[in-house]
Amino acid sequence: MEIKCDRLRINYGDTVVIDDFNTGFPSREINVIIGNSGSGKSTLLRTVAALNDPTSGTIYYDNQPHHKLSTRVIRSKIGMIFQKPTLFEGTVYENLRFGLEQQNRRVDDQEIESILRQVGIPTSYLSKKGNELSVGEQQRICIVRSLLPSPDLFLLDEPTSALDPHNSNKVLRLIKSVKTDFDKTIIMVSHDTRESLSIADNVFLLSQGKIIFSGDKEELERAQQVRGSHLSKFMRGDYE
Repeated sequence: MEIKCDRLRINYGDTVVIDDFNTGFPSREINVIIGNSGSGKSTLLRTVAALNDPTSGTIYYDNQPHHKLSTRVIRSKIGMIFQKPTLFEGTVYENLRFGLEQQNRRVDDQEIESILRQVGIPTSYLSKKGNELSVGEQQRICIVRSLLPSPDLFLLDEPTSALDPHNSNKVLRLIKSVKTDFDKTIIMVSHDTRESLSIADNVFLLSQGKIIFSGDKEELERAQQVRGSHLSKFMRGDYE
């Protein structure tokens, strides 16, 4: 799924969070949004997920404007992962069934086991309780749970922020697998800049509600070498 934002504006009261935002996120690629706290990253993601309404402007989902699609239809096309993993009471298997049952999809145990094996999670986890898993394991199960209903778009809001480096790397590898093995479009907000950039196809630097840099990996490498550029300042921690 390709996402395009046209003159998007998001206000909270009198505060402008996203301002005249005109950006496209390519289909079947990993699009990473970086920026300082308060730059509008999570607000943008939640609006694309139809959890917030834009103040003005249009979001296009495969060239279909958001105002011509119901919230239910938009959300059915999206898998959303938040900073802190949330599993329901019960077993991993019961958690994985949830997304399918919510969409009245048939639960195929063989499909569940196949996807677990494909992403490197032992099928023995199916009988474990969610609270028996580490935070990193819980986050990986949340990603698989979102993957099973086969959404077109994955939105991830700082999915590694609660994880140690070891588990963070595991989750990032799984996110890359979601793109390469399952052919999904990914938009990810990240605080873990260097690690998340290692899997990015495209990078967007957001500041005060505006994109001030966007580019692919080659453009990213060139921009980081330009002394005084927005990106090089951000990567050094000097950008406000």
